[in-house]
Amino acid sequence: PEFKELPQESGMASHYLMDAQADMGSPLIGKSIESNGLRNLEGLFLVELVRDGRLISPVSPDEVIEERDHLIFNGDVGKLEQLLKMNGLSLFANKQPSSVQNVMGSNLSEVLIRPDSHLVGKSLKSSGFRAKFDAAVVAIKRDGEAVSGKLGEIELKAGDFLVLAVGADFHSRNNLSNNFVFVSGVEPDHILSDAQGRLAIGGFVAVIALAASGMVELLQGLVLLFALYLLTGCLNRQEVLRRLPVQLWLIITTALLFSKALMSSGVFTLIAHQASEVLMSMPLWAIILSVYVVTWFLTELVTNNAAAALMFPFALGLAGAMNADPMVLVMTVTFAASASFVSPYGYQTNLIVMNAGGYRLQDFVKTGWPVAVVYGLVVVSLVPLVY
Repeated sequence: PEFKELPQESGMASHYLMDAQADMGSPLIGKSIESNGLRNLEGLFLVELVRDGRLISPVSPDEVIEERDHLIFNGDVGKLEQLLKMNGLSLFANKQPSSVQNVMGSNLSEVLIRPDSHLVGKSLKSSGFRAKFDAAVVAIKRDGEAVSGKLGEIELKAGDFLVLAVGADFHSRNNLSNNFVFVSGVEPDHILSDAQGRLAIGGFVAVIALAASGMVELLQGLVLLFALYLLTGCLNRQEVLRRLPVQLWLIITTALLFSKALMSSGVFTLIAHQASEVLMSMPLWAIILSVYVVTWFLTELVTNNAAAALMFPFALGLAGAMNADPMVLVMTVTFAASASFVSPYGYQTNLIVMNAGGYRLQDFVKTGWPVAVVYGLVVVSLVPLVY
């Protein structure tokens, strides 16, 4: 059914949607919306009533509440306590058993669903949200688009904002960074004891000092320091798994291994020599432009890290074949790999704002082309002068 827009004077069109249900034997049952005081809540507006799969909107003040009715409110999630204090009315977040406490006694965290989250396209019930995250969804908001219906049956989209009542095990789950961007209510930083604090700072300073004096390789020192942090409790396994960008490392490592294989097999050297025969007769700016365009094309399709990892050995091989300073082509690759303006798929920030802003692919192409052209001309013009 079509969602009815809120009146402009309510000022709640961009606020959160909350779902409350009339319990069995609730004192609210058999009374009208008006007599139950549901039309006079501060900061909350009753926009819909879901009864036996039917959506009633707008809700008349004379509508009588029946058992198991779902009351859908729109408004300020900070005013949620009014609903929690109503006898016989339960929030969706409190209806299913889990280790999550009552919403009133829980820490509330606001998160945004990432574009690559496995939740996209699923409802809260079908995704097994509570079991996966030890958290219950209290409210939902979608910028640029109204949401309607029972909270547990709304199909989630990338860019949706959720308010979560989190359980004790929530922050130890290692799948949080893959699915959410935290907006507020983030877990406090891990507090170290005095001894751990001295060890953390002293160990870091010692490793830097030893590396600067040449006594220890920096990478080896940092690996040993990392192991020491784990052994002494300065870091724990859950925190490492949660904060380590596993997917990013996997992409970069795969691209580096692929480029290493191409270099070891001589493919890059062969391509570089053949390319140099064609490019030798071309001016320097044309060579830089060619390397820039190929790298830019890759970064619009994959991540900037993967594009740089793939093109870096090619740039080195090409510079060696031409007996030229490699810094010019290396910096061209570096700048070109950061030029993802035309496509939303080359950079996660573009994807995050795509749904929240209601943008389409053609919007990125239309707006990104002028930026990409100006940026490319600046890079191709200044790189040989600066480097």
